[in-house]
Amino acid sequence: MTGASCPDPHALRAGREFNRSDRRRLSAIDVARTITLLATQNTSWLSRIRGGTMATVYVDNAGVRLHARDNQRDGSGVPVLVVPGTGEEADEYAWQLDALGDRRVVIVDVRGRGRSDAPASGYTWQHHYNDVLAVMAECGLRRPIMIGYSRGCPYAIGAALHAREQVSGLVINDYQARHVGLPSAAVAPLCRMRIHGRTLAERMPLHAIEALVEESEEVSLWERLHELACPMLVIRGGRSGSVVDDAAAVRYRAAGVEVVTLPERGHGLWSHDIPSYLAVLTPFLAAVDRGGQ
Repeated sequence: MTGASCPDPHALRAGREFNRSDRRRLSAIDVARTITLLATQNTSWLSRIRGGTMATVYVDNAGVRLHARDNQRDGSGVPVLVVPGTGEEADEYAWQLDALGDRRVVIVDVRGRGRSDAPASGYTWQHHYNDVLAVMAECGLRRPIMIGYSRGCPYAIGAALHAREQVSGLVINDYQARHVGLPSAAVAPLCRMRIHGRTLAERMPLHAIEALVEESEEVSLWERLHELACPMLVIRGGRSGSVVDDAAAVRYRAAGVEVVTLPERGHGLWSHDIPSYLAVLTPFLAAVDRGGQ
Protein backbone atom coordinates (compact mmCIF):
# COMPACT_ATOMS: atom_id res chain seq x y z
CA MET A 1 0.00 0.00 0.00
CA THR A 2 2.60 2.51 -1.07
CA GLY A 3 0.08 5.31 -1.35
CA ALA A 4 -0.95 4.86 2.29
CA SER A 5 0.75 5.71 5.56
CA CYS A 6 -0.37 2.45 7.18
CA PRO A 7 1.82 -0.67 7.52
CA ASP A 8 2.03 -3.27 4.76
CA PRO A 9 1.54 -7.03 5.29
CA HIS A 10 5.31 -7.33 4.83
CA ALA A 11 5.82 -5.06 7.84
CA LEU A 12 3.47 -7.18 9.87
CA ARG A 13 5.37 -9.99 11.31
CA ALA A 14 16.58 -5.85 -17.09
CA GLY A 15 12.76 -5.78 -22.97
CA ARG A 16 15.95 -4.11 -24.07
CA GLU A 17 19.35 -4.43 -22.42
CA PHE A 18 19.94 -1.52 -20.07
CA ASN A 19 23.63 -1.62 -19.18
CA ARG A 20 25.16 0.28 -16.30
CA SER A 21 26.91 2.56 -18.78
CA ASP A 22 23.55 3.44 -20.35
CA ARG A 23 21.59 3.95 -17.14
CA ARG A 24 20.58 7.54 -16.58
CA ARG A 25 21.30 8.36 -12.95
CA LEU A 26 18.58 10.31 -11.24
CA SER A 27 20.56 13.35 -10.12
CA ALA A 28 19.56 15.96 -7.61
CA ILE A 29 19.26 18.39 -10.52
CA ASP A 30 16.75 16.11 -12.27
CA VAL A 31 14.65 15.91 -9.12
CA ALA A 32 14.85 19.63 -8.39
CA ARG A 33 13.87 20.59 -11.94
CA THR A 34 10.84 18.33 -11.93
CA ILE A 35 9.69 19.49 -8.50
CA THR A 36 10.01 23.09 -9.65
CA LEU A 37 7.96 22.37 -12.77
CA LEU A 38 5.23 20.60 -10.84
CA ALA A 39 5.18 23.21 -8.10
CA THR A 40 4.20 25.84 -10.67
CA GLN A 41 0.93 24.02 -11.15
CA ASN A 42 -1.94 25.13 -8.92
CA THR A 43 -4.26 22.97 -6.85
CA SER A 44 -6.73 22.68 -9.72
CA TRP A 45 -4.03 20.66 -11.57
CA LEU A 46 -3.94 18.17 -8.72
CA SER A 47 -7.71 17.89 -8.75
CA ARG A 48 -7.66 17.38 -12.49
CA ILE A 49 -5.08 14.59 -12.45
CA ARG A 50 -6.89 12.82 -9.64
CA GLY A 51 -9.93 12.68 -11.84
CA GLY A 52 -8.15 11.91 -15.09
CA THR A 53 -9.56 11.07 -18.51
CA MET A 54 -10.24 7.39 -18.60
CA ALA A 55 -12.27 4.45 -19.77
CA THR A 56 -13.57 1.57 -17.69
CA VAL A 57 -12.31 -1.78 -18.93
CA TYR A 58 -13.30 -5.30 -17.94
CA VAL A 59 -11.15 -8.34 -18.72
CA ASP A 60 -11.90 -12.03 -18.21
CA ASN A 61 -9.19 -14.21 -16.69
CA ALA A 62 -10.38 -17.82 -16.54
CA GLY A 63 -13.83 -16.76 -15.38
CA VAL A 64 -12.71 -13.97 -13.04
CA ARG A 65 -13.86 -10.54 -14.22
CA LEU A 66 -11.13 -7.97 -13.74
CA HIS A 67 -11.61 -4.20 -13.72
CA ALA A 68 -9.06 -1.68 -15.03
CA ARG A 69 -8.83 2.03 -15.76
CA ASP A 70 -7.40 3.06 -19.15
CA ASN A 71 -6.59 6.54 -20.46
CA GLN A 72 -6.64 5.11 -24.01
CA ARG A 73 -3.87 7.41 -25.22
CA ASP A 74 -1.64 6.58 -28.20
CA GLY A 75 1.21 8.97 -27.38
CA SER A 76 4.87 8.43 -28.07
CA GLY A 77 5.80 7.28 -24.56
CA VAL A 78 6.18 3.64 -23.58
CA PRO A 79 2.87 2.44 -22.07
CA VAL A 80 2.56 1.83 -18.35
CA LEU A 81 0.70 -0.88 -16.44
CA VAL A 82 0.10 -0.03 -12.78
CA VAL A 83 -0.49 -2.63 -10.05
CA PRO A 84 -1.73 -1.10 -6.76
CA GLY A 85 -0.95 -2.50 -3.30
CA THR A 86 -3.05 -4.73 -1.05
CA GLY A 87 -6.60 -3.47 -0.73
CA GLU A 88 -5.95 -0.44 -2.91
CA GLU A 89 -8.17 0.22 -5.91
CA ALA A 90 -7.47 1.36 -9.45
CA ASP A 91 -9.68 4.40 -8.83
CA GLU A 92 -7.26 5.63 -6.16
CA TYR A 93 -4.44 5.68 -8.73
CA ALA A 94 -6.50 7.42 -11.42
CA TRP A 95 -4.35 10.56 -11.02
CA GLN A 96 -1.58 8.69 -12.86
CA LEU A 97 -3.69 8.51 -16.02
CA ASP A 98 -2.81 12.16 -16.75
CA ALA A 99 0.29 12.61 -14.58
CA LEU A 100 2.62 10.20 -16.41
CA GLY A 101 2.88 12.17 -19.64
CA ASP A 102 1.91 11.42 -23.22
CA ARG A 103 1.62 7.66 -22.87
CA ARG A 104 -0.96 4.94 -22.44
CA VAL A 105 -1.61 4.15 -18.78
CA VAL A 106 -3.66 1.21 -17.55
CA ILE A 107 -4.34 0.56 -13.85
CA VAL A 108 -5.55 -2.87 -12.80
CA ASP A 109 -7.76 -4.05 -9.97
CA VAL A 110 -6.47 -7.56 -9.26
CA ARG A 111 -8.96 -10.12 -7.96
CA GLY A 112 -10.74 -9.27 -4.73
CA ARG A 113 -9.98 -5.55 -5.06
CA GLY A 114 -11.88 -2.57 -6.33
CA ARG A 115 -14.48 -3.47 -8.95
CA SER A 116 -12.98 -6.83 -9.87
CA ASP A 117 -14.59 -10.14 -8.95
CA ALA A 118 -13.75 -11.69 -5.60
CA PRO A 119 -13.79 -15.46 -6.17
CA ALA A 120 -14.04 -17.84 -3.23
CA SER A 121 -10.49 -19.07 -3.88
CA GLY A 122 -7.56 -18.47 -6.20
CA TYR A 123 -5.40 -15.89 -4.44
CA THR A 124 -1.90 -17.30 -4.90
CA TRP A 125 1.02 -15.29 -6.24
CA GLN A 126 0.52 -17.03 -9.58
CA HIS A 127 -3.18 -16.10 -9.73
CA HIS A 128 -2.34 -12.46 -9.09
CA TYR A 129 0.43 -12.06 -11.65
CA ASN A 130 -1.75 -13.86 -14.20
CA ASP A 131 -4.39 -11.18 -13.58
CA VAL A 132 -1.77 -8.59 -14.55
CA LEU A 133 -0.80 -10.55 -17.67
CA ALA A 134 -4.46 -10.97 -18.66
CA VAL A 135 -5.05 -7.21 -18.52
CA MET A 136 -1.80 -6.55 -20.40
CA ALA A 137 -2.84 -8.93 -23.19
CA GLU A 138 -6.48 -7.87 -23.45
CA CYS A 139 -5.60 -4.16 -23.49
CA GLY A 140 -2.97 -4.78 -26.18
CA LEU A 141 -0.18 -3.13 -24.23
CA ARG A 142 3.04 -3.39 -26.27
CA ARG A 143 6.11 -3.86 -24.05
CA PRO A 144 4.84 -1.75 -21.15
CA ILE A 145 6.65 -0.53 -18.08
CA MET A 146 5.30 -2.41 -15.07
CA ILE A 147 4.82 -0.28 -11.95
CA GLY A 148 4.05 -2.12 -8.73
CA TYR A 149 3.17 -0.64 -5.36
CA SER A 150 3.78 -2.45 -2.09
CA ARG A 151 2.35 -6.00 -2.27
CA GLY A 152 1.48 -5.28 -5.89
CA CYS A 153 5.25 -5.40 -6.56
CA PRO A 154 5.64 -9.19 -6.50
CA TYR A 155 2.65 -9.41 -8.86
CA ALA A 156 4.38 -6.96 -11.23
CA ILE A 157 7.70 -8.82 -10.89
CA GLY A 158 5.98 -12.15 -11.53
CA ALA A 159 4.29 -10.78 -14.65
CA ALA A 160 7.60 -9.34 -15.88
CA LEU A 161 9.38 -12.66 -15.31
CA HIS A 162 6.76 -14.57 -17.26
CA ALA A 163 6.67 -12.05 -20.13
CA ARG A 164 10.25 -10.82 -19.98
CA GLU A 165 10.56 -10.19 -23.73
CA GLN A 166 7.37 -8.15 -23.60
CA VAL A 167 8.27 -5.72 -20.81
CA SER A 168 10.27 -2.49 -21.26
CA GLY A 169 10.86 -1.61 -17.62
CA LEU A 170 9.95 -2.33 -14.02
CA VAL A 171 9.35 0.04 -11.10
CA ILE A 172 9.20 -1.38 -7.57
CA ASN A 173 7.70 0.98 -5.03
CA ASP A 174 8.93 0.32 -1.49
CA TYR A 175 8.88 -3.46 -1.43
CA GLN A 176 11.45 -6.22 -1.28
CA ALA A 177 11.95 -8.82 -4.02
CA ARG A 178 9.73 -11.44 -2.45
CA HIS A 179 6.15 -12.55 -2.20
CA VAL A 180 5.48 -12.63 1.52
CA GLY A 181 3.85 -15.67 3.07
CA LEU A 182 1.29 -14.56 5.67
CA PRO A 183 0.51 -16.52 8.86
CA SER A 184 -3.12 -17.33 9.65
CA ALA A 185 -2.95 -14.91 12.57
CA ALA A 186 -2.54 -12.06 10.06
CA VAL A 187 -6.24 -12.06 9.11
CA ALA A 188 -7.44 -9.99 12.07
CA PRO A 189 -4.75 -7.29 11.92
CA LEU A 190 -5.13 -7.09 8.15
CA CYS A 191 -8.86 -6.50 8.52
CA ARG A 192 -8.17 -3.62 10.90
CA MET A 193 -5.43 -2.06 8.78
CA ARG A 194 -6.42 1.37 7.50
CA ILE A 195 -5.63 2.41 3.91
CA HIS A 196 -6.54 5.93 2.78
CA GLY A 197 -9.00 6.19 5.66
CA ARG A 198 -10.77 2.84 5.22
CA THR A 199 -10.00 -0.50 6.80
CA LEU A 200 -9.09 -3.48 4.63
CA ALA A 201 -12.31 -5.12 5.84
CA GLU A 202 -14.22 -2.24 4.24
CA ARG A 203 -12.26 -2.67 1.00
CA MET A 204 -12.22 -6.43 0.50
CA PRO A 205 -14.75 -9.16 1.34
CA LEU A 206 -13.75 -11.17 4.39
CA HIS A 207 -13.55 -14.39 2.38
CA ALA A 208 -11.06 -12.74 0.00
CA ILE A 209 -8.86 -11.57 2.88
CA GLU A 210 -8.96 -15.04 4.43
CA ALA A 211 -8.11 -16.70 1.11
CA LEU A 212 -5.34 -14.17 0.46
CA VAL A 213 -3.73 -15.20 3.75
CA GLU A 214 -4.45 -18.94 3.50
CA GLU A 215 -3.12 -19.25 -0.06
CA SER A 216 -0.11 -17.00 0.42
CA GLU A 217 3.37 -18.52 0.33
CA GLU A 218 6.86 -17.21 0.72
CA VAL A 219 8.50 -16.83 -2.70
CA SER A 220 11.95 -15.26 -2.92
CA LEU A 221 12.46 -13.25 -6.10
CA TRP A 222 15.90 -11.88 -5.27
CA GLU A 223 17.65 -14.67 -7.18
CA ARG A 224 15.52 -14.06 -10.27
CA LEU A 225 16.09 -10.33 -10.77
CA HIS A 226 19.07 -11.13 -13.04
CA GLU A 227 16.61 -12.79 -15.46
CA LEU A 228 15.18 -9.37 -16.29
CA ALA A 229 17.18 -7.43 -18.90
CA CYS A 230 14.91 -4.39 -18.75
CA PRO A 231 15.74 -1.26 -16.72
CA MET A 232 14.57 -1.46 -13.12
CA LEU A 233 13.99 1.22 -10.50
CA VAL A 234 13.25 0.89 -6.80
CA ILE A 235 11.75 3.89 -5.02
CA ARG A 236 11.87 3.65 -1.24
CA GLY A 237 11.13 5.85 1.73
CA GLY A 238 13.86 7.14 4.01
CA ARG A 239 11.81 7.20 7.21
CA SER A 240 10.39 4.64 9.59
CA GLY A 241 7.83 2.39 7.93
CA SER A 242 9.74 1.91 4.69
CA VAL A 243 9.89 -1.77 3.75
CA VAL A 244 13.13 -1.45 1.77
CA ASP A 245 15.79 -1.06 4.45
CA ASP A 246 19.46 -0.36 3.77
CA ALA A 247 20.32 -4.06 3.51
CA ALA A 248 17.58 -4.59 0.91
CA ALA A 249 18.76 -1.52 -1.01
CA VAL A 250 22.26 -3.05 -1.14
CA ARG A 251 20.80 -6.30 -2.51
CA TYR A 252 18.89 -4.43 -5.19
CA ARG A 253 21.95 -2.45 -6.25
CA ALA A 254 24.03 -5.65 -6.38
CA ALA A 255 21.46 -6.96 -8.88
CA GLY A 256 21.95 -3.85 -11.05
CA VAL A 257 18.74 -2.12 -9.95
CA GLU A 258 18.61 1.66 -9.53
CA VAL A 259 17.52 2.62 -6.00
CA VAL A 260 16.26 6.12 -5.15
CA THR A 261 15.26 7.23 -1.66
CA LEU A 262 12.60 9.81 -0.81
CA PRO A 263 14.08 10.95 2.51
CA GLU A 264 10.88 12.46 3.91
CA ARG A 265 8.63 9.48 3.17
CA GLY A 266 8.02 6.16 4.88
CA HIS A 267 6.07 3.40 3.12
CA GLY A 268 3.54 5.91 1.75
CA LEU A 269 5.52 7.38 -1.13
CA TRP A 270 2.96 9.64 -2.83
CA SER A 271 -0.08 10.05 -0.60
CA HIS A 272 0.98 13.45 0.79
CA ASP A 273 3.40 14.69 -1.88
CA ILE A 274 2.68 13.64 -5.46
CA PRO A 275 5.13 16.12 -7.07
CA SER A 276 8.15 14.80 -5.14
CA TYR A 277 7.23 11.25 -6.07
CA LEU A 278 6.79 12.13 -9.75
CA ALA A 279 10.15 13.93 -9.67
CA VAL A 280 11.76 10.51 -9.25
CA LEU A 281 9.42 8.41 -11.38
CA THR A 282 9.11 10.57 -14.51
CA PRO A 283 12.87 10.80 -15.32
CA PHE A 284 13.00 6.99 -15.24
CA LEU A 285 10.03 6.72 -17.59
CA ALA A 286 11.67 9.25 -19.92
CA ALA A 287 14.92 7.25 -19.87
CA VAL A 288 13.01 4.11 -20.91
CA ASP A 289 11.30 6.13 -23.65
CA ARG A 290 14.69 7.15 -25.00
CA GLY A 291 15.90 3.54 -24.89
CA GLY A 292 13.42 2.52 -27.57
CA GLN A 293 10.12 0.74 -27.57
